[in-house]
Amino acid sequence: MDLRKVFKNMLTESCVYFALISALYCVLMLIVNVSEQEVLLSALTLLLIFVFSVLAMLAQTLYRYKALNGAARLFLHYAILALAFYLCFLLPASMTASQVLIGLTVFTLIYALVMGLSALFLRRLRKNAAREEIYQSQFKKAR
Repeated sequence: MDLRKVFKNMLTESCVYFALISALYCVLMLIVNVSEQEVLLSALTLLLIFVFSVLAMLAQTLYRYKALNGAARLFLHYAILALAFYLCFLLPASMTASQVLIGLTVFTLIYALVMGLSALFLRRLRKNAAREEIYQSQFKKAR
């Protein structure tokens, strides 16, 4: 395993995550209809979004690492993402403890929904792939 290649892939995918999260933020601001003066992001906010993207990519890389048990990979993925969400979004917002708890609960519910739906989708995809294996006739055609 080439560590340099892994780091390069993680950084590239982190930039993709950063771009997607930033685009999602812009779409949300358009939907909420916030004025231009209120939408401007500070440099710290952009940096925190990038840090979240890097931590999310680290969680994704660990989730793909097959040497770990499936439950351990899922727990690490969730724990890193929850920590990143807390450090990058909830902590800088100076929320009270109850607001942080609500934020982490909403994050956990969204995480469970997304992971559950993706598990169902992958299960269905694998089932269809196994069903569509090339059929080879066991009998010769009589002519």
